[in-house]
Amino acid sequence: SNRDEVIARTRSKVAARPAPRPTEEELTNGIPLFLDQLVERLRDATSERGDISVSATAHGKDMLEHGFSVAQVVQGYGDVCQAVTELAMDQNARISTEGFRLLNRSLDTATADAVSEFEHQRDRLTSARETERLGFLAHELRNHLNSALMAFEIVKRGTVGVGGSTGA
Repeated sequence: SNRDEVIARTRSKVAARPAPRPTEEELTNGIPLFLDQLVERLRDATSERGDISVSATAHGKDMLEHGFSVAQVVQGYGDVCQAVTELAMDQNARISTEGFRLLNRSLDTATADAVSEFEHQRDRLTSARETERLGFLAHELRNHLNSALMAFEIVKRGTVGVGGSTGA
């Protein structure tokens, strides 16, 4: 019933964080999508995982692509929790112990999934960069080695003098 207020408070918290700045897409669509998935997860308390896990995994990947840190990934989920609890306090709404436990468990699951995907994608990118760097190094070594082998073969055949300009 307070969806719009929770979204507004969460957007405010996310927008107030230091660089890198959140994208308009994150503020406009990401927060409402995450909140809707959180609400669905809380309604289906018997489910251990669900859409929130899928969304959190995608969120972790997106955060890496936008240059965010692991700390900022975790803070985003904390911002939602703070917005919900602050609104409950402002409205004198009681959150049962079980309800708060379920909220925290859902956010913990989402945080873990987002961080795991963030780390997985970062490791994959690091590996790809390392492979690319090694490929460049191998190419450069192959060029120099081919030049050295050709020069050695020419000198070995005796068609070029070692002391002359061609041999040099």
